[in-house]
Amino acid sequence: MIFMRRIVPALTVSALALLALAACQKPAEPAQPAAAAQTDTGKAPAAAPADAAPNPLEPPARVLRNDAIGYDGFNGGTEAGAVTARFGADAAAVRGAWGGEMKDNNGQRPDAKCYLLYPVRGAITHQYGFLMGADGLSGIDVYDPKALAPGGGRIGMSIDEINKAYPGKVKQIPNPSFEGAAFLQVSPPDGKDTQLVFETDALGSVTNWRIGKRGAIEPDESCTR
Repeated sequence: MIFMRRIVPALTVSALALLALAACQKPAEPAQPAAAAQTDTGKAPAAAPADAAPNPLEPPARVLRNDAIGYDGFNGGTEAGAVTARFGADAAAVRGAWGGEMKDNNGQRPDAKCYLLYPVRGAITHQYGFLMGADGLSGIDVYDPKALAPGGGRIGMSIDEINKAYPGKVKQIPNPSFEGAAFLQVSPPDGKDTQLVFETDALGSVTNWRIGKRGAIEPDESCTR
């Protein structure tokens, strides 16, 4: 019994040593490529997500030139510098120049001397407002950050950037409705009877701009409500 107790541990240690040596000497299997590992599942690879199908009930987006609005009016065409609805044009001419669906708020204030024509896409109000006065198209409000005002101004610019774009031509007027906000009036080129105005928030960033005939709409007249 004493002899057996000494032999069994010795054999066990030797067997373990041989197994460890065999494991160290076994050549490593080549790594499988990542692509093969992903496709070796019997399943087809997942397809890339497809673009959302257009809504057949929603009209297509209206593509405009970013310089479509100038001192003479609106350019609804593709030719640079063209004017398809000049200031003074009637509602039918403005609608034709836009070329898409437009609504108006003419019935909201029957006593008003002006009203707003605004393009829509489905249930979405577009980022332009065409101000119609007694003498036709009087001004255009712009809330589209891609649109460039004549001279290069746009939404998002600071007051300093507007002053650099129109050196010596900007008159800053406090906005009485919002503390810290301002109107930046730009002197028009010689021979133009239209006014370009940028509106800023209290931080001095342009939020929207308007170009229109000077004096065509009284300051206290609102066409948008």
